[in-house]
Amino acid sequence: MRARISIAAAAVVLAIDVHAASAQWLDKLRVSINVGSQLSSTTFTSTTSFPVNAETSTINTSYTVSSGQLFDGGFLYRLSGNFGDGVAVSSYSERHNAAVSGSSPHPFFFNTPRAFTGTAAGLQRSELAAHIQAAYVMSSNRYDVAISGGPTIFRVGQDLVSNVTLVETYPYDTVTFSSATTVRADKTKLGFNVGVDVGFKFSSNLGVGGLLRFSRATASLPLAGSATDVNIDAGGVQVAGGVRFYF
Repeated sequence: MRARISIAAAAVVLAIDVHAASAQWLDKLRVSINVGSQLSSTTFTSTTSFPVNAETSTINTSYTVSSGQLFDGGFLYRLSGNFGDGVAVSSYSERHNAAVSGSSPHPFFFNTPRAFTGTAAGLQRSELAAHIQAAYVMSSNRYDVAISGGPTIFRVGQDLVSNVTLVETYPYDTVTFSSATTVRADKTKLGFNVGVDVGFKFSSNLGVGGLLRFSRATASLPLAGSATDVNIDAGGVQVAGGVRFYF
């Protein structure tokens, strides 16, 4: 959190400095290539049920998706004055574990569920996002600041727990979690983005910079055996840095 506040504060200070030096966007095209992290974490749950031993077995899964590595690249093209538009593409992925719990009916007795708990390991979340941006850019001979926002098209992929393998022995009064069966769910969803990108120029054509962006979309993923779709949040706070090219 402190890092995000520091970056945002630095961006504001640089924006004031740039505005005082020059209100003009001095270049026609601005290209950025970044590596960083998507800092936001998100939690969600899924529930599946299916018939077992003439009753119903239930599986509850709790997922926590944490921060992960981010790759980002894009361009801004000046249309008129300080205004322009462009596109940035970001790719984020990470692996996480999920807590699994549930109950399985007894093979001999009705209304005698046997509880189990376990962990589904190595689940993958991936997000590929195209950020369409309208931008306002201020620049000087040393710095430039781009403030942008617009719609984002997300392609979200998530591993979901669909079933479990249980170990049981006579007299079958208990069961032990062995492993989880997962399925891959993907969805394309429209969201939004807002951000600020600060560049420091080594020359008229080359520099380095930092990016702070927030993007968000909510997607509903189908899961066999679930009465409702699984709702997940995509995007979040992104912080990255890299090279800047000016033309």
